[in-house]
Amino acid sequence: FANEIAENFLFALLEAGKPFGLKPCGLGARDTLRLEACLPLNGNDLSEKRTPLEADLGFFVSLTKEAVFPGKDILQKQKSEGVREKLAAFRVKEKGPPPRPHYPLFQGAVQVGEVTSGAPSPTLGYGIGLAYVRTACAEPGATLELEVRGTRVPVEVVKKPFYKRAV
Repeated sequence: FANEIAENFLFALLEAGKPFGLKPCGLGARDTLRLEACLPLNGNDLSEKRTPLEADLGFFVSLTKEAVFPGKDILQKQKSEGVREKLAAFRVKEKGPPPRPHYPLFQGAVQVGEVTSGAPSPTLGYGIGLAYVRTACAEPGATLELEVRGTRVPVEVVKKPFYKRAV
């Protein structure tokens, strides 16, 4: 809708939602909620530089159909040979600073990945993140170290999603 009606629309929406407890929230709240559900964000977790198989979204791509599409050859090769890096979920194991995009992840002295999304989780009470890491380090239970301003913090790779609401 047009900018001229945005403010009136917002106030009308909030008024109509009052009986339901509707409240405004910003991008920080949206980012935390989508991260808790492990929903990838374009520009952070998804980009033209990553394939759906690396992003752990291979279930959206059918390689068995005869359809031809850009990148199909690369995806078929990755499917048969495996990917070098994979988008994995991790949690900070002890109290400390939350993970943030571009923080490096290590296994011993070797950097094995980089955080794409990270935040403190108000629902879970600890820091959570998504990161592209070497495939061998992407299995739930793997222990890595997150480097935060020169200090290493232990993290654990976990199964996605971090949080799933009861139905």
